[in-house]
Amino acid sequence: MREDAKGSTLAEEDLTVSDATLSALGGALGTASAGETATLVPWFAATVGGESTAVEGLGLDLSRALLAGIGYEWERPFVPGETVHVRVAVEDVFTKGSNQFGVVVAEFTDTAGAVVQRQSITFIERGGK
Repeated sequence: MREDAKGSTLAEEDLTVSDATLSALGGALGTASAGETATLVPWFAATVGGESTAVEGLGLDLSRALLAGIGYEWERPFVPGETVHVRVAVEDVFTKGSNQFGVVVAEFTDTAGAVVQRQSITFIERGGK
């Protein structure tokens, strides 16, 4: 994992909360509340910008990597049809023992600049080979 990745922006773009995405997610969930639940997490922030956004941005060795945790902070659900801006950045990279940790944070904001959601994703790269 690259310690110099700390503070770097991995992806930044505008996204539209499409009915098709929400419907597909709701269908995959298959519960009575699936439609409402889909509006809470229509994206996994580590893949905004492409499936390897976090892997390449952190310089993560997947043969030694683990997903350590995901945290969400909601201000409100996403609204079907709205456009949001997302910035995905490396908040921290640090070493603890023989392991390295990388924290990737994404902030989704609406057109007025208000935060809709904040995602925090922690990766571990185990030491040694």
